[in-house]
Amino acid sequence: MKNLNPYQLNSFDYFQLVCSRKQNTVGNPNYLANLLSLEPNISILYDRYDQSFQNNDLAALAVHGFVGTDDSDLRALYQYKSKSLQELRTILTTTDHGRVVKCQHCTINGANSFDHFLPQSEFVEFMVHPLNLIPCCTECNGHKSNNWRNGQLRTALNLYLDQLPALQYLFVEFEIGNHTINTQFYLNNVNSINGNLFSMLEDHYDNLELYRRFAEEADGVVSSFKDTIEVHRGNNSLIETRQFIKQILQKEQAAFGFNYWQSIIKLELIDNDDFLIDFD
Repeated sequence: MKNLNPYQLNSFDYFQLVCSRKQNTVGNPNYLANLLSLEPNISILYDRYDQSFQNNDLAALAVHGFVGTDDSDLRALYQYKSKSLQELRTILTTTDHGRVVKCQHCTINGANSFDHFLPQSEFVEFMVHPLNLIPCCTECNGHKSNNWRNGQLRTALNLYLDQLPALQYLFVEFEIGNHTINTQFYLNNVNSINGNLFSMLEDHYDNLELYRRFAEEADGVVSSFKDTIEVHRGNNSLIETRQFIKQILQKEQAAFGFNYWQSIIKLELIDNDDFLIDFD
């Protein structure tokens, strides 16, 4: 899991771009005219969102309360496969090092949807606000649902705002048997991460069921890792192999995040004598 770069251009300009590409529908021939009439209010609301984003106090935003035709017309702006949303997805997932094609909420599935950080069920005004749209997979999107604040306290992790620490907080324990390895993931604040951030991390891993999902994928990671060790073991000593593998894993963490779950598995196994006994 790594931080994502937020949208850098004017957010209301993006709203107007989405509107400009819409067409009247048979069911609502006044659709475009109504969107145009909403623009003064939406401009004010987008400014409020942008300011709250800068101040990191999104939880203080109040729902505007659009109803009726206004509500339905704003909802109709969001179509994931539309040109506007796909262009936005490309912008948000492109970095100096290439495309971020995996969902950074879980780093398991592909980023094939947008999470509305302020839920669309409440904040229809931000259906296409680019700072409110976070690339993720449909599985994480479904697990997060409408969970994001408790009163005036934001409880959901925001990968645009919450800077992930380069300190370990994800850990794994193994139960190694004959040809089987059972894994159990957990979070531990042994490195004194900010309490509010760590609390959001705990909620993130719990709500998205990441411990279970990581464990279900672990066998494939372990099997592939055994092959990697076998290749590098060759004529090298086990100590040399360990050192080389750890260098590789440091690069993997730099690419995918310090607490990338696959790296955590491999780092724990490379120092586990019971696991390495077959390579000794």
